[in-house]
Amino acid sequence: MSDQPDSVNCFIISLQEQNLLLPQSVAVEVVTQQVVRAVPGAPEWLRGVFDWRQAQVPIVSLDTLLQVPEERQTRINRFVVLHGVERHVGLDYYGLQVRGIPHPVKLSPTDIELEARREEDPPVIAARVRASGVLCIIPAFEMMEDMLQAGLQGL
Repeated sequence: MSDQPDSVNCFIISLQEQNLLLPQSVAVEVVTQQVVRAVPGAPEWLRGVFDWRQAQVPIVSLDTLLQVPEERQTRINRFVVLHGVERHVGLDYYGLQVRGIPHPVKLSPTDIELEARREEDPPVIAARVRASGVLCIIPAFEMMEDMLQAGLQGL
């Protein structure tokens, strides 16, 4: 079976109440059980930082941005380390806190259906899609990185 030329390798990853769809090209590594240091004065969605490959990686909680109540959020320290796409100075990598283990999928345009955005969706959600039958959110990477840069500079 040959790869379709328009297909993209992606990950579907469980958050607490949503699924996340990420292209594999932005994901560097999944790490677990890191020591997370809180960042005093940081926004609630900025969970802290952890050391990874001689870098301090800030952690974003999409669950917090999606307004999942704190008591329902995962206590698992599992993060997907992503490449920074905006090339902000000092933000080569950042992490997304996730609940599940990434499931690799190869998606072609026919495997993806656009879904309606929800009224309560924060701007860091670029789209809602059904990918191979699974309802997922796609983050707005640029906006998330801009928020991270602003959140870290203000400290």
